[in-house]
Amino acid sequence: MQLQSLQPFDLNDIIHEPSDEQLEDLMEAVATAARRHAQAARAQLMLRLRAEITAIKLPLQREA
Repeated sequence: MQLQSLQPFDLNDIIHEPSDEQLEDLMEAVATAARRHAQAARAQLMLRLRAEITAIKLPLQREA
């Protein structure tokens, strides 16, 4: 469910409260957005980690 497809409602309107379905759709949309954000952040961190690991210059090892 995307935020654009949700029926608009006002969480502060106590006379016309959102339906359980509207609240469920909103929670699902928020969870989906949070997962997408977390996946993007994780991917960015992995890129930085790989770049830092690749940049490490190990001392030359001498054969015994």
